[in-house]
Amino acid sequence: MNNMLNATTLDDSLAEIVSKLQTLMDSFWIYIVMALAAVVVVWGAYVGIKIAIAHKNEEKINARDMVKNLIIGIIIIFVVAMGAPLLINGLSAWVG
Repeated sequence: MNNMLNATTLDDSLAEIVSKLQTLMDSFWIYIVMALAAVVVVWGAYVGIKIAIAHKNEEKINARDMVKNLIIGIIIIFVVAMGAPLLINGLSAWVG
């Protein structure tokens, strides 16, 4: 009987945590997206300036590597941004 009581208490606690995470993500989601977009724009402008002022081949190669890293970073940010709500919803379904 004690184990059953602890299991329902744990399930209730997990459900409460997941619901609070969903509420938190819903309230801050737009700000997180705007901040990430701002970082991408600023870093993109910086990389663009580096490419524009590059005169030596070595500088051009470094600038191209920075562009590759920027694209990889954007992809990672997109995957994390799309995966976080799915993960929280998965936790919600698992608990419920």
